Amino acid sequence: MQITERHIDSLTILAPNGRMTRDDGYGSIKQRVGTLLGNSHQQLLLNLKHVPYVDSTSVGDLVSAFITVRNPGGVLKLVGPTPRTAELLSVAKLDTVFEVYESKTDAVQSFSSP
Repeated sequence: MQITERHIDSLTILAPNGRMTRDDGYGSIKQRVGTLLGNSHQQLLLNLKHVPYVDSTSVGDLVSAFITVRNPGGVLKLVGPTPRTAELLSVAKLDTVFEVYESKTDAVQSFSSP
């Protein structure tokens, strides 16, 4: 799995591309988030548009990343999950933990809203 990174003012957008499984990128998101927090990036948006599959191990990785960002006062939001990933988040009740957006525009704007 590859992860591209883009910055819009104080917002960092991470866009993984590929399957998120134990074998295909386990820990990659959490490691990248840790590096960003170490460099004072605390507003993060994870674009899941190009992630066709997320296994339960990687869902745990997302939760861990969320907690890692939230503890020092940061924000991690999700955008563009596939229907299967959105269903997985819903079944696990994580759609009540993460702010999840369908549109990248709406997600980006949510960071500038009070």
